[in-house]
Amino acid sequence: MFRITIALLCTALVLNSCSDESPVNQGSNTQILTVKTVTGARPDTLTSKYLYFSFDADDFIAPTKDTTAEWDIRLPFLYGGGRTRAIDIVLNSGTINVSGKTVGKVVDTTFDILKSAPEDALLKSDDVMNRVISIAVDGTGMFTYDPASRTLNPAPQRTLVLKTKKGTYVKFQVMSLYKDQPLVPSMTSELGHYSFRYAKSQDRNLRTN
Repeated sequence: MFRITIALLCTALVLNSCSDESPVNQGSNTQILTVKTVTGARPDTLTSKYLYFSFDADDFIAPTKDTTAEWDIRLPFLYGGGRTRAIDIVLNSGTINVSGKTVGKVVDTTFDILKSAPEDALLKSDDVMNRVISIAVDGTGMFTYDPASRTLNPAPQRTLVLKTKKGTYVKFQVMSLYKDQPLVPSMTSELGHYSFRYAKSQDRNLRTN
């Protein structure tokens, strides 16, 4: 089972209490966004080898709707024991799915530091020959492979920024690929359980602290 939770970030200016609304940075009047977290999500190999997630709906979409524009990002099933040497995450657009309108870019900035989305002109549709998210696990994409422990880990300095079909800007980061999110996974850790966080906005502001 996986869980979707919402972490509302609060500032010290509210006397250590949390409001029901997203707080605002008093110095710049820039809204501090809510961070949403999904933990332990895994594709059901009996019906599909992929998870389809919609950031506008804050939920997973049925695999039977894979040819529609209802989802934004597709996460693949991962095989343990050192068998997975590429992670094929795609956005719903371009030659991946002509019905989709989700565009994006991987930026070389950590999730917490990233404050705003790139200009729209820099956000690209996905393409089977020119991928938005590199499938490589050599550090040039969103993940790295440790040959010593035979484990896969997120590259913390990489953040995916995307824009949904409804015009919502999102910053997205995978936190762990393993069951129960071990701090130091080993070859015996169960691979393929996605834990990720994201924040979204109706403008290019992506500030979360």
